[in-house]
Amino acid sequence: MEAQKSIKVECLTEEEAIDLFKEKVGETTLNSHPDIPQLAEIAAKECKGLPLALVTIGRAMAGKNTPQEWERAIQVLKTYPSKLSGMGDLVFPILKFSYDNLPNDTIKSCFLYLAIFPEDDEISYESLVLLWIGEGFFDECDNIYDAFNQGRDIIEHLKTACLFESGNSYDRVKMHDVIRDMALWLATTYSGNRNKIFVEENDIVEVHQVSKWKEVQRMYLSFSSMVESIMPPSFPNLATLILRSRGMETFPSGFFHFMPIIKVLDLSGTRITKLPIGIGKLVTLEYLDLSYTCLTELSTELKTLKKIRCLLLEGMSYLQMISKEAISNLSMMRIFALKFNKLILMMENASQSPREEEEPNYSREDNGALYLRKDNKALLEELEGLEHINWVDFTVEGALSFQKLSSSQKLKNVMRDLSLVNLEGMTLLRLPRMKHLRSLVIHSCGELQEIKVDQEREGGQGFVADYYHIPNSKFCCLCSVHIFQLPKLLDFTSLICIPSLEVLWVRNCESMEEVIGDVGEVPENLGIFSRLKSLHLYDLPNLRSISRRALPFPSLTYLMVEDCPNLKKLPLDSNSARNSLKGIVGELHWWEWLQWEDETIRFIFTPYHRIW
Repeated sequence: MEAQKSIKVECLTEEEAIDLFKEKVGETTLNSHPDIPQLAEIAAKECKGLPLALVTIGRAMAGKNTPQEWERAIQVLKTYPSKLSGMGDLVFPILKFSYDNLPNDTIKSCFLYLAIFPEDDEISYESLVLLWIGEGFFDECDNIYDAFNQGRDIIEHLKTACLFESGNSYDRVKMHDVIRDMALWLATTYSGNRNKIFVEENDIVEVHQVSKWKEVQRMYLSFSSMVESIMPPSFPNLATLILRSRGMETFPSGFFHFMPIIKVLDLSGTRITKLPIGIGKLVTLEYLDLSYTCLTELSTELKTLKKIRCLLLEGMSYLQMISKEAISNLSMMRIFALKFNKLILMMENASQSPREEEEPNYSREDNGALYLRKDNKALLEELEGLEHINWVDFTVEGALSFQKLSSSQKLKNVMRDLSLVNLEGMTLLRLPRMKHLRSLVIHSCGELQEIKVDQEREGGQGFVADYYHIPNSKFCCLCSVHIFQLPKLLDFTSLICIPSLEVLWVRNCESMEEVIGDVGEVPENLGIFSRLKSLHLYDLPNLRSISRRALPFPSLTYLMVEDCPNLKKLPLDSNSARNSLKGIVGELHWWEWLQWEDETIRFIFTPYHRIW
């Protein structure tokens, strides 16, 4: 049997695309009216560099000799490309070959799903995979971690098949515009179901637009405001609703009252300050994303959503309270995320003093509420009581809450992203074993002087064994560590016990003198920081050393240093980061005063220096 080969078709540059398009249109048509050459360039740009589309549409436009014909064609190409001559009967069927050769229906469903997002929209791997999980695409998986890994594998498969593209950062993905048009054609026109996917982007939603939504199954809506006089809409077939609105704080009364089969609701990034009225009626809901909203509390209405399996509350700057038992009543929940966004604000303003969050207002305390910013031990207890929970992203506030986490084997086993904040009175932090922990943030702990990592593994083996048996390590998944505003912390030598570390941020630790202190008993071939890709050091006035000995750094791409005036030497030699380094970023005066073992090493690394 002849092996099948996947061939990637590279997109042309804008200039190349215009030249190819004009070649297929022909000089006779281009010269038939002085406006047509410019219109031809506009049409060519709509093909986004895809040669097949350029050739097909260029040929279709040959002989169109009036500007009106070109303007109509451009409008169709922008709004309903499948209706343009050649797209639905030539371009899409050829591109469909890649879709038809996807291995199974699950991958095909995942591919079509991304078309629900607008043209040129990017989405993070994690957000997309969680949506797929919410839709039930991976229900056959034994656990949530297998499902998540399958989702990431599917993204890579679709990128290899040239059906997905990388976004502007390594962890984001998007569709080429023509591929997206083909996906919409497959999901609607080709399948005979024109109501499968509906995407609407408007500043204001008017009354007459609502009638178009009635039969829709999956819908993406982006708007600034909605006319209050809109009658409560009916969505009898709606299974997925993704809403984006930067202007609306509330929805019209009754907006959520009739969605009898809805499964996925994403309100992330909207400006809502309270749960929408009627959301408690969505008893079929399994996925709810309220991240980056302005909610101050989660009311008891949440309790009725007993089928919820995934509840996302990321970046909740204003959230102060959750009704008691609102979480413990969600007995089917498997994924829960609650994170505040102080870390994000600090990272976005890395060269400035961190902004302080507003102090929570507890002037109307309610005995039926859990107050998250004082101590969230009670919320951890509710999570601990959930039978099916196996994925938690959480911000632990206070020493009592941390003690609760440390004493609960179940909570430690399900913790995936963890932030530790305001551990008042604690001078020593002992991090317990958390086998699924992927990201760790520790900040605003004024008394903390020392951080220790649990080194012992079952069977009595220590951290050396962990390094040589990374899959069995206590922290085999932990790849990102951020520490901020720990004014009394002297070093973080226990980092050597985290073998999979890829990203390390250290900022505003005024007393820190060394990142890694004395590791004299650790063998030199152990591979400290062997997977570290980026190291960020900011506002560390007393930092003298990253490591007392040179490290190989075989994976290091970026080292970024700012306001570390006493860091006079880097742990680099002629063999460090030989095949991976892209840049060492720091002030010019700092770089010029660095001390090196010899001039050869300075000569090796000088080309990598970048100025802030």
